Amino acid sequence: MTTPNPITILQNGVTSILDGINNLIPVWTTTAANLDSTAQAVAQLASTAGQLQRVEVSVAQTTIPLPEEFRGVKDKAAYFILACNQYFTQTKITEDNIKIATALGLMKGDKASKWAENQLRLIQSNHADALTCWADFGAEFENHFGDRTPDTTATSKIKLLIQGTKPADEYNTDFNNLKIDTGWNKCALLDRYKTGLDPDLLMSIYRCDPMPVTLKEYQKKAELLDKKAKELKIQVAQGISARRFAKSYQPDATTYAHTARPAVGAPRPAPPAPNTVPVAAPRRDPDAMDVDHAPRRPPIT
Repeated sequence: MTTPNPITILQNGVTSILDGINNLIPVWTTTAANLDSTAQAVAQLASTAGQLQRVEVSVAQTTIPLPEEFRGVKDKAAYFILACNQYFTQTKITEDNIKIATALGLMKGDKASKWAENQLRLIQSNHADALTCWADFGAEFENHFGDRTPDTTATSKIKLLIQGTKPADEYNTDFNNLKIDTGWNKCALLDRYKTGLDPDLLMSIYRCDPMPVTLKEYQKKAELLDKKAKELKIQVAQGISARRFAKSYQPDATTYAHTARPAVGAPRPAPPAPNTVPVAAPRRDPDAMDVDHAPRRPPIT
């Protein structure tokens, strides 16, 4: 039995390994190309996502304005917190620290800015009384600046509310701003609305057929009739002014007529003869005394 030559065996093994490597090269090339394409696609997607995010942030910053500044007015405290919550929802802000910082930055004026300054110092010093939760911040804010008895305040204001010289739509706005906080029922609100309405306007509504029934119908009819009454007053005023102007100022047509100037050296035309009307002499009374024919007395010597 012939013993295999070790060199031959080694050569055959190397040849087999080289053949295997040659077979794997196309696979590696294809895999590398696929990986390169995948990496490029991922990079492109990341770039697109970043652009979309920047566009979204840009749109949010341009289309969603910040809430109005709070200057310590009691009637606007509750609305300020509601406006902030709406802003945070639209801008998808969820972090409490950002919410609190935004609200503090919107507080202006002496009272509001002083309270904001104190709260900011507590937060920066990690004080135990620092308001770090947005819910706690809102509650403390309304407790400090808001109205603790909004129903009583609204009731007092609505009892004193009258239309006066205001337009009907302005009176309706003021009334609607108070009616919710009063807690009154529909009948009480309607009765109070009619009490504060202009008496002449209320009588005009009573003449309507059909008459309004609900508060909303009364308000709509009041605005319509008030607008028509104002338009009629304007038309009447303009008509009176026009008649007065035409009566008081009637320019003579000859004032604006063009007259030619006489030539230089030409004789001036004689002035027109006066337009006189002959008047008949009064008839003499035959019984009247003729002073001229009476005999004269001789002078006294």
